[in-house]
Amino acid sequence: MKSRRRRPFLRPRALIAVALVSFIAGTLGLSKDAGFLSRVQSVEAEVVGVESLGSQEGFPLYRATLRFSPTPGETVERAAAETYRPTAVGERLSVGFDPQNIDDVRLMDIRDRWLSPVWMLIFGIVTLGIAVYRWRNPAPDPLDDA
Repeated sequence: MKSRRRRPFLRPRALIAVALVSFIAGTLGLSKDAGFLSRVQSVEAEVVGVESLGSQEGFPLYRATLRFSPTPGETVERAAAETYRPTAVGERLSVGFDPQNIDDVRLMDIRDRWLSPVWMLIFGIVTLGIAVYRWRNPAPDPLDDA
């Protein structure tokens, strides 16, 4: 009786599809942040309030209200983008804002700007490497030993 060869759980084509989706998501995330960083004006700001937004993906999420001077002699308060970084009232931070849209204020913390897109790209590279390895080195047929 001839037994059927067991196929791998994830075939190389499926792994390549997962890697491509990961590459696209990571690239879109990086391009969005790169677009902001190309227009950003950096200033120092004081935290005047902190709102806890619960947790996302098991990590606590915060939104700080910041006081800063976009131009000399002008002081504004704006809520920053959501961040994983906890802040305290009175803390002074480096922030970036879009001069064309002063409501777009973000903490200039590498964890918030680059971490998710970079992890997506790394995941895509590793997944693609596994797919290529499996494609070039298929599992041995157990019937060949008999």
